[in-house]
Amino acid sequence: MIKKRVLACLGLGVSALALGVCLVWINLELVGLSYRIKEVHDLLEGEKELKSKLQVEHMNLLSSYQLRKKAVQMDLQPPKKGQMRIMVQGENNRE
Repeated sequence: MIKKRVLACLGLGVSALALGVCLVWINLELVGLSYRIKEVHDLLEGEKELKSKLQVEHMNLLSSYQLRKKAVQMDLQPPKKGQMRIMVQGENNRE
């Protein structure tokens, strides 16, 4: 009878040890996963910030002020009469 109790206690002790090791392993995996999620989140935030900056720069470069400034630098002028053609979709504009 005492042998059965000792074996039962020993079995419970081994089970508790195994569960403790599993708990530690799961916690380590959780920390690693959390770290990787944070890295991906930071990368995503950086990409979003870069996209916003690029959109602002794009809008700045296409602003009418910048386009006029570039046109003056390149000695461009508005088209004169007869230099511009308007293309209408669906019409055949051959001459």
